Amino acid sequence: MTALMFLLVVIGLLALVTVPFMIISTRRQQAALPQSVGGRQPLLGSAAQVWVSRGERVLRELTASLGEQPGFATLAADATQVVMELRVTAAQVAELDHTISRIPVPSLEDERAALAGAIAEADGAPAQADLVRAHQAVSARLAAAARQRETRDALLAKMQATVMEFERARDELAELITGATSALSTNSDAAADLTGRLDGLREGLVEVRRATDPEIGPAGQGHP
Repeated sequence: MTALMFLLVVIGLLALVTVPFMIISTRRQQAALPQSVGGRQPLLGSAAQVWVSRGERVLRELTASLGEQPGFATLAADATQVVMELRVTAAQVAELDHTISRIPVPSLEDERAALAGAIAEADGAPAQADLVRAHQAVSARLAAAARQRETRDALLAKMQATVMEFERARDELAELITGATSALSTNSDAAADLTGRLDGLREGLVEVRRATDPEIGPAGQGHP
């Protein structure tokens, strides 16, 4: 009976010691990796998914490099925000792709051409007015698809530029940590420079989303 009581006490003490460490570890993992965002997700292998994947890889590498670098402590949080914005932008791209896929552009182009011919043949007949309205409706759908493709392409271009600048920042940070460059004189200078650049990347993604989707107000933009 005494041995059983001793065993229970030991188990209780181990639990008191282990649980806090588990909680701390979980919180660190949550801080290091951005949480998933709502909305439609990009298809595996799509351009948006590839840029997000590359951004997440940079974040993992930065987090590992910064683990024992107190002079760059805030950079991990800044990098996380960049990846969050990449994910939000990718969700918007996925939504656009889904909408574009529902507009049968080739068949609509054929239909518009056929309607144009029918309008010319009608030339004053009672059906001409309806044919004109049908032609206008088809043209409007094609114009909407073109605008959506333009918006998607602008978002993808910004994602590409952001990820490449993100990778550049990772490489420069690695040089600073290893002492391979003296471009910035102190860790505080380096941290301030990289923080400003990461914040610029995040803001760039927010701005391009705002420019391509004016219905989303500033309150709905970004992750503070």
